[in-house]
Amino acid sequence: MIYLLIVVLILVFIYLFLIYIRKTMWDAVHRNLLDLEDHVDGKVFRRSFAARPVFHGKINGNELTINFSTDKIDKQRYTYIDISLSGASKFNCTLTSHSWLKKQNAGEINDYISVRNTENVEYLLRPASDPGVKKLSKKTALVQLLDDFQGLAYLFIGKTGILCELETTAVVKATEVETLKKRLLLLDQLAGATG
Repeated sequence: MIYLLIVVLILVFIYLFLIYIRKTMWDAVHRNLLDLEDHVDGKVFRRSFAARPVFHGKINGNELTINFSTDKIDKQRYTYIDISLSGASKFNCTLTSHSWLKKQNAGEINDYISVRNTENVEYLLRPASDPGVKKLSKKTALVQLLDDFQGLAYLFIGKTGILCELETTAVVKATEVETLKKRLLLLDQLAGATG
């Protein structure tokens, strides 16, 4: 009986330790987003002590939201930084990382324009038949964004705004204020280039 109690106590201790690790990670992300408040008009919200923080604000008059999600692919846990930015675009298009698309088992890949950043990482831009997408594929704002958006999973540009998802295994580092601020400015430039 005493051995059973010891095993249960060990399992409870491990569980509490994992909660502590999760809380510590999201506390660091929360601090990073609080630092972002000093540079971007907005507020950080967090519902409970172990919950993921959410940032709501504005950048150049456009509504901005940053939140987080997770996914498990091939026994590895990925955290996604989800950024949405309002603003009008003249066309709809999707930009995806070719490697991310393969991991999603998305099936046949067609009607895409292949775009590469300066490190030769391939991204797919669609629909290739849209004239606005063809122009966008040649804009320097897009190449600048691709160079600084390591871990870009996808970017959707629509007539009501931009939705971007960045894949990371180091969410604390990826949310440091200088990194986030630069990415937000590049997204805002891209919104201006498509509007």
